Amino acid sequence: MTTLTIHLDNERSEQAIKAVLDALGVKYDEVNERSTFPPHVIAGVRKAQEDLNLGRVKDYKGLNAILDR
Repeated sequence: MTTLTIHLDNERSEQAIKAVLDALGVKYDEVNERSTFPPHVIAGVRKAQEDLNLGRVKDYKGLNAILDR
């Protein structure tokens, strides 16, 4: 398998490339350049933000307190 990285700077080019790949039956993944973190990291941050908004937080008193030492 070969991986190609194509840098598109406008939507017209993106749609044209996708049409060609679809016509050839080539599978592809879309990656947004603004997203530099893996999906599981982004999901974890969103979960943390949700916890914060819902008040599901505790004061940080050090690692020993977390480990009950």
